[in-house]
Amino acid sequence: MPDISRRTFLWLTGGSSIAIATNPPRKMVIKLIPHVTPLENVRPGSWQLYATTCRECPAGCGMHVWHRDGRVTKAEGNPEHPVNRGGLCPRGQASLQGLYDPDRMQRVLYREKGRPEQQQSWEEAFAAISARLAAGGRVAVLSSLQSGALAEVLHGFAAAFGSDRVLFYEAFNHEPVKAAHQQLFGRPVVPTYHLEQCDLIVSFAADFLESWISPVTFARALADGRTYRGGTSLSRMVYVGPRLSMTAANADQYLQVPPGWERVVAATMLKIMLDQGWARQDISWARPAIEALVAEAGPVPWIPQDTLVQLTREFCTSHASVALSGPLAATSQLATDTALLVALLNYGAGRIGQTVDLSRPHALSASAREAELELFFASLDRNDLLFIYDTNPAYSRFGAKAQLAKAGLVVYLGTQVDETAELAHWFLPVDYPLEAWGDYEPNPGIHSLLQPTLSRLYDTRAPGDIFLELARRTGRPLSRAGSGNSGANFATWVRERFSSLVGHDTWDAALAAGGDWKSAAVPSHTPVPVARPAALSFAPLPQRSRNADQAELVLWSSIMLYDGRLANRGWLQEAPDPLTFFLWGNWIDLHPKQAAALGISEGDLVELSSAAGKLRAPARVTAEVSEGAVAVAMGQGHWALGRNARGIGANAFALTGGRTDGSLFGSCRIRKVASASPETLIPTALSQDQHQREILKWVPLSKLSAMQPGEGEPLILPLPEGYRPDKDMYPKREYTTHRWAMVIDLQRCIGCGACSVACYAENNIPVVGRQRVADGREMAWLRVAPYRKSDQPGRASWLPLLCQHCDAAPCEPVCPVFAAMHNEEGLNAQIYNRCIGTRYCSNNCPYKVRRFNWVNIRWQAPLDLQLNPEVTVRSRGVMEKCTFCVQRIRLAEYQAQREGRKIKDGEIQPACAQSCPARVFTFGDLLDPDARVTLLTRLDPRRYHLLEDLNTKPAVTFLRRIENDVKG
Repeated sequence: MPDISRRTFLWLTGGSSIAIATNPPRKMVIKLIPHVTPLENVRPGSWQLYATTCRECPAGCGMHVWHRDGRVTKAEGNPEHPVNRGGLCPRGQASLQGLYDPDRMQRVLYREKGRPEQQQSWEEAFAAISARLAAGGRVAVLSSLQSGALAEVLHGFAAAFGSDRVLFYEAFNHEPVKAAHQQLFGRPVVPTYHLEQCDLIVSFAADFLESWISPVTFARALADGRTYRGGTSLSRMVYVGPRLSMTAANADQYLQVPPGWERVVAATMLKIMLDQGWARQDISWARPAIEALVAEAGPVPWIPQDTLVQLTREFCTSHASVALSGPLAATSQLATDTALLVALLNYGAGRIGQTVDLSRPHALSASAREAELELFFASLDRNDLLFIYDTNPAYSRFGAKAQLAKAGLVVYLGTQVDETAELAHWFLPVDYPLEAWGDYEPNPGIHSLLQPTLSRLYDTRAPGDIFLELARRTGRPLSRAGSGNSGANFATWVRERFSSLVGHDTWDAALAAGGDWKSAAVPSHTPVPVARPAALSFAPLPQRSRNADQAELVLWSSIMLYDGRLANRGWLQEAPDPLTFFLWGNWIDLHPKQAAALGISEGDLVELSSAAGKLRAPARVTAEVSEGAVAVAMGQGHWALGRNARGIGANAFALTGGRTDGSLFGSCRIRKVASASPETLIPTALSQDQHQREILKWVPLSKLSAMQPGEGEPLILPLPEGYRPDKDMYPKREYTTHRWAMVIDLQRCIGCGACSVACYAENNIPVVGRQRVADGREMAWLRVAPYRKSDQPGRASWLPLLCQHCDAAPCEPVCPVFAAMHNEEGLNAQIYNRCIGTRYCSNNCPYKVRRFNWVNIRWQAPLDLQLNPEVTVRSRGVMEKCTFCVQRIRLAEYQAQREGRKIKDGEIQPACAQSCPARVFTFGDLLDPDARVTLLTRLDPRRYHLLEDLNTKPAVTFLRRIENDVKG
């Protein structure tokens, strides 16, 4: 027995041995490290920042990850990264829940048919798999989208065994866009779209604010274009599609058409462009095919011809416009036709080379196409050794489960046992991206780096190192071309590749910055390609069924769950859908006329069946989906993956079969199953009607442009000057140092909910689960609720609602123990250890932004490692609410005091403000006359306070949403 010290003996016998026995994944601390001898480059109790790259979807946003005392606690956007410029979507915010997921796999598993799975060691796995490789057999590799070093290793590994069968599988591969640009320009690419330059965006069912290519980039571009800077014009967005999505609700004009008719609208616009002579490029060679399609369809019955003429004129005469093609996940001929006609619109209006850049294709251009996937899966047999990394075709692709089972050996590399991993013989747990070295290139010239932000939590390996080790053990070591470093580890491979691209002297600086993108800023001078005249032909219009029980299928991607890979994240399941405000599940959208014909009411259990499969989900009866169509969100309905995903909702991919019957996704049959669904719809906003209270206010652009700074609605400021002895019940408040306040620009808000998820992450807000939310026990401090425009119920906008930090706060005087109190800097503080849970403060709050802890939430290990040490973890029986991230305020104040200076305007950013992709929030000090928050509060003519007539004197000022004047 090894010698142990008296301290270690007491530690073991004091109960720590029990903790280790009951929680084996936790590492035993062998010795304490006193602060007088700290670890190298680490200061205990201080924050460290690591720059890395988000890999939650193919967009490739830059991230800053905050690290303290051996663990990471918060992910934020990298302000210098050209993809996202500091913003981060809800999926990026939730990356920490992927790192700390309790369902994450921690051990190597082996499954043999007919026997229970067994835990194995890495040595046993490497020995068995390399022996199988050495014995022969065909190698095939299927991976999620990769670029850079890992892509090189995957291709090199396959080539070492005489194979070129490496495919990057993405459920959303944007194939129609690639096929369209290949047919027209000979370039099968997903272009770079410069929405930041556009004064008109026309989306043909492309939900670019949610999951289409790079939503954070597009959200910032759209918000910047719609920001009011004086004048009489703003950039406009028009949406053509069958369903009111979050993107469609953000449009200035929503033109609803049945699924598949988007291409008819695009063809009609092209015909108008040709007839009127507005084309800037020669597209006359396409006239016969365009006119044939328009003649077959006839006039678009849902959109007046004058509207299309005006839209076409504006599209052609604008300084910069762009047309975008969707819908996401559609791969049918109808979707390709739509993308082809949209590409022709961009070409005819002279937008190729201006707002559509084919010379800098997105990384999604390398994702596998349908023909390649069909050949890959069909060719699998018992002679194949199939390696699958971080992708889940068994869940998202029709027939893939049976085809994967044909392979002789399936090795799955991943972090969770999803539906595809359950089919594998070997499961090899890999590092999560926040633990790993790597690189990613979303666009040419943007060389983003991944680096470990903490030590490995479990006995995992880097995927690149696994392939390098297997090649070495079979006598076929890999090395980068020209490096001569045979068998090097993957971290070395990443560094060698990066240095060869941007220079050996830039590594340290690039690691601190998160990558190198200087070359991406160099303007492209590639000549504008000329469309190749070819015989165009379009698929015939699908025959619409007259039967009430049949409808066209519309699938859409949730901004939270993407293609389903993130469905086990509690933050994302509990984040409401932006438009319906439903959570923890999905549903079937059905038009009222079709619902009435079938006797279906809201909440009924409905079954959809197609040639590929069927699903059941509760019905939502709404005119937001076109008549003759049914819409279902993708991403739910898992039978594996983890406890938050398993059994929640229905799998919409089950209705798709790769091939359709001449429509976008195919048709389906509708059947009512029961008058009440066991999975009831859970709305967290009971009404989106404002009931004529003008909670979310609009102002016409024509009226706003005639107003001067300082005009508009007078405000009672939360300052001593706002004190009125004749109306105020409480004494005047004086502030000597700061009076913190916030401005929320409703014009920029797109409703994505990233701020709400960031608030969860920053402030240790617990996930309470489906049933408790249904019981009204949600804990969100910040809600981004949708409201309908009073005179146009089909139009929606969003109101980010948090504690208003009122100067005359109704919550404070009713607390019997002074738990709700006003501090010296204007914050409505909540003293948790005083609170006795009377909930008087919640009853008295007119904004209903306080949350009561009904139960003690158990933070299941290792989710507790994500908790922010600067924020109290609340217990049952206390009230909690937004604090303006007081911990960030105090940190900035201490830093300024140590440096002997004043706090700079904009230096403090609450979590919601820091993460917002659209830059909706402005935070600052009202006592600073030059602060941006002061100037907006005092001078912006759009300013107003929520429920101003209550005289609560809120510190949150809203800026009205602008009603952009529709042209024509």
